[in-house]
Amino acid sequence: MRNILPSIFLLGLFAAAVPVHAVNRVVNIIAPAEAAAGSSVNVTVIASTDAADGEQIGFLHAEYSTDEGMTWTQFCNVEKSGAELSRSVSFPVGAKGVKTLVRARVAFRGGKAGDVDFRGNAIQWGETWEKWRTPPARFAIIYVPR
Repeated sequence: MRNILPSIFLLGLFAAAVPVHAVNRVVNIIAPAEAAAGSSVNVTVIASTDAADGEQIGFLHAEYSTDEGMTWTQFCNVEKSGAELSRSVSFPVGAKGVKTLVRARVAFRGGKAGDVDFRGNAIQWGETWEKWRTPPARFAIIYVPR
């Protein structure tokens, strides 16, 4: 037992001396869970990164559908937006029993990691990005009761 303690102590010192900072990339959609048919809702999309290497929000696209994804209305299409961005929109939800959908996709770029999604994975431009897969996309559903 006496031989193990110095090794554990040195390992603890080494671990404490190495700075560890994970990059926090955030993409959130703030929307009500439910709304009455025809009522207006407010939706906010928030994106941010705390990478200290020049990374920023390279692209942020957001849109909503009041007919369960058959058609989409874009409310945000920005590029090179710095480290933090928020966009809001108000719109009437669809008919009774028809879900209203909101989606947002973000590409973080300009830093050492390259073009990455909110998990830090490389953006697959022809796949996940183009097809609105997650990541880099986030989704919200607003239920419209019958």
